[in-house]
Amino acid sequence: MNNILVCVKAVPATTSVQVDGQYRLKREGASLQWNIADESALEAALSLKDKDGTVTVVTMGPPKLEAPLQDLLARGCDRVVLITDRLMAGADTRATAGALRAAAKRLGPADLILCGRRAIDGETGQVPGELASALGIPCVSNVEKLEWEKDRLLLHRRLETGVEVLSARGPLVVSVCEYAYSLRLPGILSMRRARGKTVERYSAADLGLTAEQCGLKGSLTKVTAMESKFPGLRNGPKETDPAKGIQALRAMLREVQP
Repeated sequence: MNNILVCVKAVPATTSVQVDGQYRLKREGASLQWNIADESALEAALSLKDKDGTVTVVTMGPPKLEAPLQDLLARGCDRVVLITDRLMAGADTRATAGALRAAAKRLGPADLILCGRRAIDGETGQVPGELASALGIPCVSNVEKLEWEKDRLLLHRRLETGVEVLSARGPLVVSVCEYAYSLRLPGILSMRRARGKTVERYSAADLGLTAEQCGLKGSLTKVTAMESKFPGLRNGPKETDPAKGIQALRAMLREVQP
Protein backbone atom coordinates (compact mmCIF):
# COMPACT_ATOMS: atom_id res chain seq x y z
CA MET A 1 0.00 0.00 0.00
CA ASN A 2 1.23 3.50 -0.80
CA ASN A 3 -0.36 6.82 0.07
CA ILE A 4 0.64 9.65 -2.25
CA LEU A 5 0.01 13.35 -1.73
CA VAL A 6 0.11 15.63 -4.78
CA CYS A 7 0.40 19.40 -4.49
CA VAL A 8 -1.08 21.28 -7.45
CA LYS A 9 -1.52 24.94 -8.33
CA ALA A 10 -4.05 26.74 -10.50
CA VAL A 11 -2.34 29.26 -12.79
CA PRO A 12 -3.73 31.82 -15.27
CA ALA A 13 -4.64 30.32 -18.63
CA THR A 14 -3.48 33.48 -20.42
CA THR A 15 -0.37 35.64 -20.56
CA SER A 16 -2.45 38.82 -20.18
CA VAL A 17 -2.99 38.98 -16.42
CA GLN A 18 -3.51 42.14 -14.38
CA VAL A 19 -1.84 42.89 -11.05
CA ASP A 20 -3.08 44.91 -8.10
CA GLY A 21 -1.36 47.72 -6.21
CA GLN A 22 0.83 45.21 -4.36
CA TYR A 23 1.93 43.49 -7.59
CA ARG A 24 -0.17 40.41 -6.93
CA LEU A 25 -1.83 38.60 -9.80
CA LYS A 26 -5.57 39.28 -10.04
CA ARG A 27 -6.88 35.72 -10.23
CA GLU A 28 -10.55 36.49 -9.50
CA GLY A 29 -11.53 37.35 -13.07
CA ALA A 30 -8.87 35.28 -14.79
CA SER A 31 -9.45 31.89 -16.38
CA LEU A 32 -7.40 29.29 -14.50
CA GLN A 33 -5.86 25.94 -15.42
CA TRP A 34 -3.76 23.41 -13.57
CA ASN A 35 -0.06 24.04 -13.82
CA ILE A 36 1.47 21.83 -16.52
CA ALA A 37 4.18 20.30 -14.34
CA ASP A 38 1.62 19.63 -11.61
CA GLU A 39 -0.49 17.65 -14.07
CA SER A 40 2.60 15.52 -14.75
CA ALA A 41 3.04 14.98 -11.01
CA LEU A 42 -0.59 13.95 -10.66
CA GLU A 43 -0.42 11.43 -13.50
CA ALA A 44 2.79 10.02 -12.03
CA ALA A 45 0.97 9.53 -8.74
CA LEU A 46 -1.99 7.80 -10.38
CA SER A 47 0.40 5.53 -12.27
CA LEU A 48 2.29 4.63 -9.07
CA LYS A 49 -0.77 3.97 -6.91
CA ASP A 50 -1.31 0.31 -6.16
CA LYS A 51 -4.71 -1.33 -5.61
CA ASP A 52 -4.69 -0.50 -1.90
CA GLY A 53 -3.04 2.91 -2.21
CA THR A 54 -4.53 6.38 -2.29
CA VAL A 55 -3.85 9.60 -4.16
CA THR A 56 -4.79 12.83 -2.40
CA VAL A 57 -4.60 16.21 -4.12
CA VAL A 58 -4.18 19.46 -2.21
CA THR A 59 -4.22 23.00 -3.61
CA MET A 60 -4.43 26.52 -2.25
CA GLY A 61 -6.64 29.08 -3.93
CA PRO A 62 -10.11 30.64 -4.29
CA PRO A 63 -13.41 28.77 -3.74
CA LYS A 64 -14.04 28.56 -7.51
CA LEU A 65 -11.42 25.79 -7.68
CA GLU A 66 -13.94 23.30 -6.28
CA ALA A 67 -15.23 22.42 -9.76
CA PRO A 68 -11.76 21.74 -11.24
CA LEU A 69 -10.92 19.67 -8.16
CA GLN A 70 -14.10 17.65 -8.64
CA ASP A 71 -12.84 16.89 -12.14
CA LEU A 72 -9.64 15.45 -10.65
CA LEU A 73 -11.77 13.02 -8.64
CA ALA A 74 -13.19 11.82 -11.95
CA ARG A 75 -9.63 11.25 -13.20
CA GLY A 76 -8.89 8.76 -10.43
CA CYS A 77 -7.94 10.74 -7.31
CA ASP A 78 -9.27 9.46 -4.00
CA ARG A 79 -9.42 12.76 -2.08
CA VAL A 80 -9.14 16.42 -3.06
CA VAL A 81 -8.48 19.21 -0.60
CA LEU A 82 -8.86 22.97 -1.12
CA ILE A 83 -7.04 25.35 1.21
CA THR A 84 -8.95 28.60 0.85
CA ASP A 85 -8.82 31.63 3.08
CA ARG A 86 -8.57 35.39 2.47
CA LEU A 87 -5.67 35.47 4.93
CA MET A 88 -3.56 33.48 2.46
CA ALA A 89 -3.80 35.97 -0.41
CA GLY A 90 -0.42 37.12 -1.69
CA ALA A 91 1.55 34.23 -0.17
CA ASP A 92 5.11 33.78 -1.37
CA THR A 93 6.75 30.37 -1.68
CA ARG A 94 7.62 30.24 2.02
CA ALA A 95 4.06 30.94 3.18
CA THR A 96 2.70 28.55 0.54
CA ALA A 97 5.02 25.76 1.71
CA GLY A 98 3.95 26.45 5.30
CA ALA A 99 0.28 26.01 4.41
CA LEU A 100 1.00 22.82 2.44
CA ARG A 101 3.03 21.46 5.36
CA ALA A 102 0.13 22.09 7.75
CA ALA A 103 -2.25 20.35 5.33
CA ALA A 104 0.10 17.38 4.92
CA LYS A 105 0.33 17.02 8.70
CA ARG A 106 -3.46 17.10 9.06
CA LEU A 107 -4.04 14.62 6.24
CA GLY A 108 -1.75 12.06 7.86
CA PRO A 109 1.45 10.29 6.83
CA ALA A 110 2.21 10.08 3.11
CA ASP A 111 4.72 7.68 1.61
CA LEU A 112 5.42 10.12 -1.20
CA ILE A 113 4.69 13.80 -1.90
CA LEU A 114 4.76 14.92 -5.54
CA CYS A 115 4.87 18.47 -6.88
CA GLY A 116 5.48 20.05 -10.25
CA ARG A 117 9.04 21.31 -10.45
CA ARG A 118 7.91 24.88 -11.15
CA ALA A 119 4.80 26.93 -11.83
CA ILE A 120 4.44 28.82 -15.09
CA ASP A 121 3.24 32.00 -13.34
CA GLY A 122 6.15 32.40 -10.91
CA GLU A 123 8.88 30.13 -12.32
CA THR A 124 10.67 29.97 -8.94
CA GLY A 125 10.71 26.20 -8.43
CA GLN A 126 11.13 26.79 -4.69
CA VAL A 127 8.02 25.23 -3.13
CA PRO A 128 9.04 21.52 -3.38
CA GLY A 129 12.34 22.12 -1.58
CA GLU A 130 10.79 24.42 1.00
CA LEU A 131 8.02 21.93 1.68
CA ALA A 132 10.52 19.10 2.14
CA SER A 133 12.56 21.28 4.50
CA ALA A 134 9.46 22.20 6.52
CA LEU A 135 8.55 18.51 6.83
CA GLY A 136 12.12 17.43 7.56
CA ILE A 137 12.30 14.93 4.69
CA PRO A 138 14.49 14.67 1.55
CA CYS A 139 13.67 16.29 -1.78
CA VAL A 140 14.58 15.04 -5.27
CA SER A 141 14.09 17.56 -8.06
CA ASN A 142 13.71 17.52 -11.86
CA VAL A 143 12.40 13.96 -12.06
CA GLU A 144 11.16 12.69 -15.43
CA LYS A 145 10.18 9.13 -14.50
CA LEU A 146 9.20 7.30 -11.32
CA GLU A 147 8.77 3.56 -10.84
CA TRP A 148 8.53 1.16 -7.93
CA GLU A 149 11.23 -1.46 -7.45
CA LYS A 150 9.93 -3.59 -4.59
CA ASP A 151 9.83 -1.22 -1.61
CA ARG A 152 11.98 1.49 -3.21
CA LEU A 153 11.45 4.17 -5.81
CA LEU A 154 13.61 4.52 -8.89
CA LEU A 155 13.82 8.19 -9.83
CA HIS A 156 15.09 9.27 -13.26
CA ARG A 157 16.36 12.80 -12.71
CA ARG A 158 17.17 15.20 -15.54
CA LEU A 159 20.55 16.93 -15.26
CA GLU A 160 22.33 19.33 -17.59
CA THR A 161 24.70 16.54 -18.62
CA GLY A 162 22.25 13.63 -18.85
CA VAL A 163 19.95 11.55 -16.66
CA GLU A 164 20.72 10.41 -13.11
CA VAL A 165 18.92 7.34 -11.70
CA LEU A 166 18.40 7.35 -7.94
CA SER A 167 16.95 4.72 -5.62
CA ALA A 168 15.12 6.01 -2.55
CA ARG A 169 12.65 5.12 0.16
CA GLY A 170 9.89 7.42 1.34
CA PRO A 171 8.77 9.60 2.75
CA LEU A 172 10.24 12.19 0.42
CA VAL A 173 9.21 15.09 -1.80
CA VAL A 174 9.73 14.72 -5.55
CA SER A 175 9.37 17.53 -8.09
CA VAL A 176 8.28 16.28 -11.52
CA CYS A 177 9.19 17.88 -14.85
CA GLU A 178 6.51 19.35 -17.08
CA TYR A 179 5.38 17.07 -19.93
CA ALA A 180 6.96 14.03 -18.25
CA TYR A 181 3.48 12.47 -17.97
CA SER A 182 0.22 13.24 -19.76
CA LEU A 183 -2.74 13.50 -17.41
CA ARG A 184 -5.37 10.88 -18.20
CA LEU A 185 -8.92 11.73 -19.22
CA PRO A 186 -11.87 10.99 -16.92
CA GLY A 187 -13.31 7.49 -17.31
CA ILE A 188 -16.99 6.65 -17.06
CA LEU A 189 -16.50 4.47 -13.98
CA SER A 190 -14.34 7.12 -12.30
CA MET A 191 -16.92 9.79 -13.09
CA ARG A 192 -19.61 7.72 -11.39
CA ARG A 193 -17.44 7.19 -8.33
CA ALA A 194 -16.63 10.90 -8.16
CA ARG A 195 -20.30 11.82 -7.76
CA GLY A 196 -20.32 10.46 -4.24
CA LYS A 197 -17.23 12.40 -3.17
CA THR A 198 -16.86 16.00 -2.07
CA VAL A 199 -14.09 18.57 -2.04
CA GLU A 200 -12.69 19.00 1.45
CA ARG A 201 -12.07 22.62 2.46
CA TYR A 202 -9.55 23.88 5.00
CA SER A 203 -9.17 27.40 6.32
CA ALA A 204 -6.12 28.83 8.03
CA ALA A 205 -7.77 28.17 11.39
CA ASP A 206 -8.46 24.55 10.43
CA LEU A 207 -4.73 24.11 9.79
CA GLY A 208 -3.71 25.85 13.01
CA LEU A 209 -2.17 28.80 11.17
CA THR A 210 -2.25 32.38 12.43
CA ALA A 211 -2.62 35.51 10.30
CA GLU A 212 1.10 36.19 10.80
CA GLN A 213 1.93 32.86 9.13
CA CYS A 214 -0.26 33.40 6.07
CA GLY A 215 -0.34 35.52 2.95
CA LEU A 216 1.66 38.73 2.83
CA LYS A 217 2.28 38.73 6.58
CA GLY A 218 3.81 35.29 6.46
CA SER A 219 5.92 36.02 3.38
CA LEU A 220 9.62 36.84 3.47
CA THR A 221 9.72 38.19 -0.09
CA LYS A 222 7.97 41.27 -1.43
CA VAL A 223 7.58 42.44 -5.04
CA THR A 224 8.49 46.13 -5.16
CA ALA A 225 8.41 46.79 -8.92
CA MET A 226 7.49 45.19 -12.23
CA GLU A 227 8.32 46.04 -15.82
CA SER A 228 7.83 44.44 -19.22
CA LYS A 229 10.77 44.10 -21.56
CA PHE A 230 10.96 42.80 -25.11
CA PRO A 231 14.05 40.58 -25.40
CA GLY A 232 14.86 41.86 -28.86
CA LEU A 233 16.07 40.00 -31.92
CA ARG A 234 19.21 37.90 -31.97
CA ASN A 235 22.14 39.42 -33.79
CA GLY A 236 24.45 37.31 -35.94
CA PRO A 237 25.27 36.27 -39.47
CA LYS A 238 22.53 34.76 -41.60
CA GLU A 239 23.47 31.54 -43.38
CA THR A 240 21.31 29.99 -46.11
CA ASP A 241 23.71 27.20 -47.17
CA PRO A 242 22.79 24.03 -45.14
CA ALA A 243 26.34 22.65 -45.17
CA LYS A 244 27.86 25.91 -43.92
CA GLY A 245 25.06 26.23 -41.37
CA ILE A 246 25.85 22.79 -39.94
CA GLN A 247 29.54 23.68 -39.67
CA ALA A 248 28.68 26.91 -37.85
CA LEU A 249 26.36 25.04 -35.48
CA ARG A 250 29.06 22.49 -34.69
CA ALA A 251 31.51 25.28 -33.90
CA MET A 252 28.97 26.87 -31.55
CA LEU A 253 28.35 23.59 -29.76
CA ARG A 254 32.08 22.99 -29.31
CA GLU A 255 32.33 26.40 -27.63
CA VAL A 256 29.56 25.48 -25.19
CA GLN A 257 30.85 21.98 -24.39
CA PRO A 258 34.24 21.00 -25.85
